[in-house]
Amino acid sequence: MTPCEEHGLRLTRAVEEAERHTGCEIVVVGFRRADGYLDVAFRNALVVALIVLGLVLLVPFDIPEVLVFPIVAGASLAVFWASRLPAVARATSTQRRREAAIRRAMAVAFQERGVSRTRQRVGVLVGFFELERETAVLFDVGLQARIPADVRASIAERLRSGCAGEDIESRAAAIAGMGTRLGAWVPRLADDVDELPNAPRVEGVQ
Repeated sequence: MTPCEEHGLRLTRAVEEAERHTGCEIVVVGFRRADGYLDVAFRNALVVALIVLGLVLLVPFDIPEVLVFPIVAGASLAVFWASRLPAVARATSTQRRREAAIRRAMAVAFQERGVSRTRQRVGVLVGFFELERETAVLFDVGLQARIPADVRASIAERLRSGCAGEDIESRAAAIAGMGTRLGAWVPRLADDVDELPNAPRVEGVQ
């Protein structure tokens, strides 16, 4: 069994453990990145192009005109492709931009993974974002009506704190721990049916 398979199995068991204590349906999705951040790459390339062009024009020696475009274009392209790297995309994007990307990615996954299709609308989507180094939680409308906003915020914050690192055991423990808190508001009934898959899914660039 590969490390990825072991991690998937550990998270699956954590979801199963959590759902033993609650009627909520927990879905876990891992994202390599929430967005392609093409706008960030283009912005970085434009800024560098202007800087390089200014330097070319200001240097105390003459640069042949035929070389100006290749120099500027080469620097711009290099920065554009460098900005596609996760570390550079994270470093050159704003927190607000990343948060917006996470919200969009979660909304898409919420629909695609059927979290909104449980009978009593009690789905919970947990998203792990590798590039953004964030954990996000999205509650379906049934839970928004049954669980007070401050409690939902507390559950989400505790999960984010428990999943702050990349240690799989910490993440699994945080997910399993959600079950007890959710169960206080949405207990598991005797006739409860597991409506959604417990195995985590991995998404590419949104």
